[in-house]
Amino acid sequence: MTHDRIAARNNALWCDAVCRAHGNPGEFRSTIWLNRHGTPPFYPDAVTLEPGDAPGHVDLIADLVGRNGDRGWAVKDSFCNLDLSPLGFETLFTARWLFRDALSTRDAGRSSLSIVRSEEELLAWEKAWAGPESHLPESHLPESHLPLRLFDPRLLSEPDIVFAFSARDGVVMNGGIMNRGAGAVGLSNIFSPPCENDGTRLELARLAAHIFPGCPLVGYERGEDLAASCRAGFAPIGDLQVWVRAAS
Repeated sequence: MTHDRIAARNNALWCDAVCRAHGNPGEFRSTIWLNRHGTPPFYPDAVTLEPGDAPGHVDLIADLVGRNGDRGWAVKDSFCNLDLSPLGFETLFTARWLFRDALSTRDAGRSSLSIVRSEEELLAWEKAWAGPESHLPESHLPESHLPLRLFDPRLLSEPDIVFAFSARDGVVMNGGIMNRGAGAVGLSNIFSPPCENDGTRLELARLAAHIFPGCPLVGYERGEDLAASCRAGFAPIGDLQVWVRAAS
């Protein structure tokens, strides 16, 4: 399997894990992952796993939209070669898949990142990732008063998913997510102060070498985050495009 196909499938597995934790798992077909039930914010309703319209991605998406046209839709065109504009979709953004060979545990050294172990740590992680305008609650509030969390605590029990972070003076400053699947470890949701952008990616690669030894790393980025990943040893391996269709 080519590196871009590995990256796309790994990403679809992560999307499915997030949806499954919210009680709405998707379904895998041979060339596409899709979710008929609606997905959490920032997550697509479909991810293509093979390039081109093979077989009939556009027709399948048209059928799904036709059955659920009153809600919004997002599709990750993993190989940047579908045209969904006739279905009322517009391009949200384009990005590049990334690949990096696994570091050996000897070369990796010790990572400065820790692993999220508790629901309280996960809430602190999500607040740091989302930023000060997220309005996520303080951890002492009762569960009945919490708004919808993007990252359900049930994800912490998944052996192939790791939330990583570092903190200073008790405040989470850097972090990211690792998910193992399709023969690789996907890195996503990376956050840090701008001056530590490159270093955080290196620290995630070091931590992955110890938790998931021998697994190459994949992900996707754009803009300055793409540049930071390349400086940290990742190589672009292909283009992707995210299409969105507003609710009617």
